[in-house]
Amino acid sequence: MMGRQDGSRWQSGGRILAVLALLLAGVATAAPAPVRLAAAGQALLPVVVGADASPEVLASARELADYLGRISGAEFAVETDTGATGIVVGLPADFTELPVVTDFKAGPFDQEDYVLRSGAGGVWLLGASEMAVGHAVWDLLYRLGHRQYFPGETWEIVPSQAELSIAAEATERPDFYARRIWYNWGMWGYNNEPYRQWCRRNRHTQGFKLNSGHAYGRIVGANREAFAAHPEYFALVNGKRHRGGDAKFCVANPGLRQLVVDDAVRQMTAKPGLHSISMDPSDGGNWCECEPCAAIGTPSDRALTLANAVAAAINDLGIGDRYVGMYAYNEHCAPPSIEAHPKVIISAATAFIRGNNTLDQIITGWQAKGATLGIYDYYSVIAWDWNMPGAAKAARPAGVAASIVDFHGKGARFYDCESGDAWGPYGLGYYVAARTMWDIDEAERVDALIADFLEKAFGPAREPMTTYYELINVDTARRPVSDRLGRMYRALAAARVLAAGHPAVLRRIDDLVLYTRYAELYQRQANSDNPKARNEMVAWAYRIRTSMMVHAYGIWARTVGQAAAADPANALKNDEPVTEAEILAILEAGIAANQPVEMGFTPVGFSADYVPATPLQLADVKLGRFPTVPQDRHTYYIWVDEAPQDIKLQVTVQKVWNNKPHKITLYSPLEVNVEAVAESTIVRPDGTAYEVSLHTPFAGLHRVEVVDGGDYTRIVWPEGMPVMMPSGIDSPSVTTSFRGEWTLYCYVPKGTTVLAGWAGRIAKWAPRISGTLRDPDGTVVLDFAKLEEGWFSVPVTAGHDGRLWSFENSQGTRQLMTVPPCLARSPHELLLPRDVVDRDTPHAP
Repeated sequence: MMGRQDGSRWQSGGRILAVLALLLAGVATAAPAPVRLAAAGQALLPVVVGADASPEVLASARELADYLGRISGAEFAVETDTGATGIVVGLPADFTELPVVTDFKAGPFDQEDYVLRSGAGGVWLLGASEMAVGHAVWDLLYRLGHRQYFPGETWEIVPSQAELSIAAEATERPDFYARRIWYNWGMWGYNNEPYRQWCRRNRHTQGFKLNSGHAYGRIVGANREAFAAHPEYFALVNGKRHRGGDAKFCVANPGLRQLVVDDAVRQMTAKPGLHSISMDPSDGGNWCECEPCAAIGTPSDRALTLANAVAAAINDLGIGDRYVGMYAYNEHCAPPSIEAHPKVIISAATAFIRGNNTLDQIITGWQAKGATLGIYDYYSVIAWDWNMPGAAKAARPAGVAASIVDFHGKGARFYDCESGDAWGPYGLGYYVAARTMWDIDEAERVDALIADFLEKAFGPAREPMTTYYELINVDTARRPVSDRLGRMYRALAAARVLAAGHPAVLRRIDDLVLYTRYAELYQRQANSDNPKARNEMVAWAYRIRTSMMVHAYGIWARTVGQAAAADPANALKNDEPVTEAEILAILEAGIAANQPVEMGFTPVGFSADYVPATPLQLADVKLGRFPTVPQDRHTYYIWVDEAPQDIKLQVTVQKVWNNKPHKITLYSPLEVNVEAVAESTIVRPDGTAYEVSLHTPFAGLHRVEVVDGGDYTRIVWPEGMPVMMPSGIDSPSVTTSFRGEWTLYCYVPKGTTVLAGWAGRIAKWAPRISGTLRDPDGTVVLDFAKLEEGWFSVPVTAGHDGRLWSFENSQGTRQLMTVPPCLARSPHELLLPRDVVDRDTPHAP
């Protein structure tokens, strides 16, 4: 495989020129010659290094000799020679008689380039740096069948093959010059070395180290006396100079700018090998409110002003190209109005985007100002996904690969991924990502990469383990968690039977049993208010931590805290290894407790041609209430009796994230261009009640879309106006619309025999589902607090159809699938499909 050489400004173009030279010379390229390395337990070639090989190169050569021996059963010597023959490992300058011509460059983005070539008399593994030589070694071993799928010895595949040969003709360089999948919350000791080995063996390193982390706090810490003497260097916020962990600078102050530049110059002078320095602002807000800073421009303009000054200074030092890293993130994500210095690298964050810009607009906007592009992505965040199956971006390997290709096509050449030590649910995503970041063409081989993993890692148990990985990495079917867990446990049990006599395969399967048990314990505590359930989950995460199946440190940090994680005597810590007997008991109990279930009912489709339900003459009820804290995006349908009309809303927004400006948009199906009828952006997240007027020239059905950037938006609707919230299985934004407690009514059409649908939590971190379903007589027919999220179904007895049912004091979503997916506070506000109203309306005899 070969990292793409696309002729961008980051590429040397050397390979293209070499190919052209060969063609012009009329030289026909031939397939590389196979070279035999071992046969019948004997090494046929030595591993060769130069007389002046560095310790790093010598270590790589010895590692190659060791692994070639482990694969073939032969003993490979490491010898010093000229490089004319043998398995030649090193830098070109190490050798005096190389038959292979290399053209490595010395630029900061060329340090991982290497050549892997077979020919008469040997194999040559030559790199532009010691790191690149290591890449060549592990590339050769990969071609011979070695794999390091996940960190740790359990997930290393060392094939057994007495006859070894290789045919290779590769000139390699990565498609992304900095590549990092790192653990948020950090490491926990046991995983440092396995993680380092995984990165090295999968060429997932940084020949160019891009520093982009929040830097203002470090600058303050390194210059405490200066900041103490000059409080005016801090941002002016609400009339005071704001200090603290989220402190920003008064960028307009020339003394502050000089201090920042001098600090950067000291860093670069002290560390000549430093590729880059970060100038990313501290996290959060509190940007300076003084007039001179306002004159500089937006937070993006101010941050870039400092970054530009630093880039200019460190590139005037005469020590070669040096770069400044910075995020496009939070309040400084929007493209600037000023040009970026050519040595400034901007990494666009894929989350925490504020303002009206999309991610694509942020990328193109910064590029238009001359910035070199990187990406800061979120493959797993413990507070978002809790390491559950299918819950993180890394859980979808094909999607991960596609996004890498997409970002590369948009010009990104640096990739930083916030992740976690969660190789149980997300390991395949991480592995595919590492392969694709090196060579984007690997995205076309995702299925082959996964098939290779399943075959090599599980051999005789491949079939049930394919089912297992489909459940956690591919399957998008809506399932109760116990259903998925039950299927996972059953696949693991079947795999264990097939893997009997294969201890290495059994160890991998057992690691995944440990992970599945964690997922079960997480779900148990999520459905319980008992601290004991949480402690059991936390204790299990610690006990299995060395398997690296779950991000144990992140789990501890988010639950019992970092102090508890650092306390060796914490009562929840147990280092006792999990025995095979426990594994078998976990499987047995897990299968018994988690039964696969089917939907159990037939969904019914309904039209979206909604009209008022008033012709049905439904009995009056106690007024319900909409969700208390709808957030981010939510949808309502309303009915306008007369037109034209100014629809008057009272809107109050409670600030939470304030990621985007608040916007309320009105649509009508009578607008032939399917464009908005009216729009308002006057509301601010300040707790003030704003009057919003939306003018429509149309009568009848309208849709109201609210976008509030992650804040809480509460609307008081005009008295008497029908207002309905859609809640079907495919309703948009249902998990953001139904945040907070709510009580609403649904209509059960005449002839309906079952009221059914899906009850779910709005997010992993949110309160569990709760509330009751009551029939028209007020009888509780279902208590959701006693259920896990999943399918629900209750029979509709005679006389209870053609009437309103209520979901009372509810938390979570109720997505209706056998009755119209329409929820309202009363029958007077309810909108229903026109055909349902027409069919069920009573007619005079």
